[in-house]
Amino acid sequence: MRLLGHRGSPGVPRFGENTRTSFLKALENGAAGIEFDVRRCGDGTIIVLHDATIDRTTDGSGSASSLTYPQISRYDAGHRDPIPRLADILDEFGPRCFLNIEVKETGLAREAAQMTLMRGLRDTVAISTFDDDDQTPESAGSWNELAAIALSIPTALLATPQKLARLGAEHFVNAARSRNARAIHPPKSAVTPHLIDLAHGANLAVRVWTVNDRDTARQCRDFGVDDLITDCPGTLLKALSS
Repeated sequence: MRLLGHRGSPGVPRFGENTRTSFLKALENGAAGIEFDVRRCGDGTIIVLHDATIDRTTDGSGSASSLTYPQISRYDAGHRDPIPRLADILDEFGPRCFLNIEVKETGLAREAAQMTLMRGLRDTVAISTFDDDDQTPESAGSWNELAAIALSIPTALLATPQKLARLGAEHFVNAARSRNARAIHPPKSAVTPHLIDLAHGANLAVRVWTVNDRDTARQCRDFGVDDLITDCPGTLLKALSS
């Protein structure tokens, strides 16, 4: 079972998430890859940012869509790092590790895929998003957007506990298969041996979010989960090794 750094290795509570330093820390702590979020800022640049605003994660304020990248890059996102551009993260980390790109806005999946393919990173990247009826407050995307790019680049379907409760394990796996996805990303609360068996029977990888405690990590390992997405890869790696 691999560990993927959730927004790098920001720890709990999170600090400096989705920054170059956080990504480097995740790899230094033994993560096999990194998970991060992308959206578009005011001048069209695709940036690595979870929220629709920069208020929570930087010393600045304002909606990302109203700021140009030169404006956004003036602010400290932690560790004296600016909010990075997707292009820079692909260039630096794409050749080094697995990258899970979570799309936070409608219309970004295809461009993120094109940027990835131009760099020859098809085999080390997955693009994921929630569905359009399953949006968290900071997300807007759809599984059908992923279906449109799934034959050219690996994709993964994200789901909240509420979505999975409505769908059920069988329908979730069937939704992934029908959209040619390579993986499902269920929340930790929804992981069961039945879901894992169904996914693996359909040749789908299972990446679980967001696991920060030792007992849940060990349970996921015993169930046969492929990847854990965690804020604390170094801590969990030690726990799983003991």
